[in-house]
Amino acid sequence: MSVPPEPALAQLRAAHNGATGEQIAREFEDLLQQDPRALYRDGGPVHLTASAIVVDAPGEHVALVWHRKGQFWVQPGGHLEDGEMSFEAATRREVAEETGLTDLERVGDGPAVLHQHDLSAAFGSCRAHWDVQYLLRAPLPAAQVPLRPSEESPEVTWAPWDALPEGTVEDLPGNLALLGDWMARL
Repeated sequence: MSVPPEPALAQLRAAHNGATGEQIAREFEDLLQQDPRALYRDGGPVHLTASAIVVDAPGEHVALVWHRKGQFWVQPGGHLEDGEMSFEAATRREVAEETGLTDLERVGDGPAVLHQHDLSAAFGSCRAHWDVQYLLRAPLPAAQVPLRPSEESPEVTWAPWDALPEGTVEDLPGNLALLGDWMARL
């Protein structure tokens, strides 16, 4: 692939209005424009991923999955598969695979948070993920929306937004605080 796919670029442009703002959205666009293969895991040690902060209808709980490799609680998500050109479609696929949730409402015009994080040696050739995070809302309160564990995510839980479980990936509380401020402005 020598030209970045337009669906992915359009979604990164929509992230200009997200919680992390225009500057980081431009950095993500630049990465994809300089190396369109960065859309996929085999695009190099630094590449893009897609995930979702999934909240229940009242916005009081967040869906989390136990990440086997990282040994932490984190939002559902992962790598785009070869041929996928939409972060949102990849996000929805990952959420359905890891939690069983479908028919979620997207909050906002596009990605809500763009987040860069380095990875440990446990992640093999992946050295950094540039994660495109959507905010998705379930149609009912957490108690009425069961999560389904999967082979990839053997443990899943609804955690209170303001009381995440011990072992949660360290950057999630900051991203949730950023999202809370952003949602108040929507």
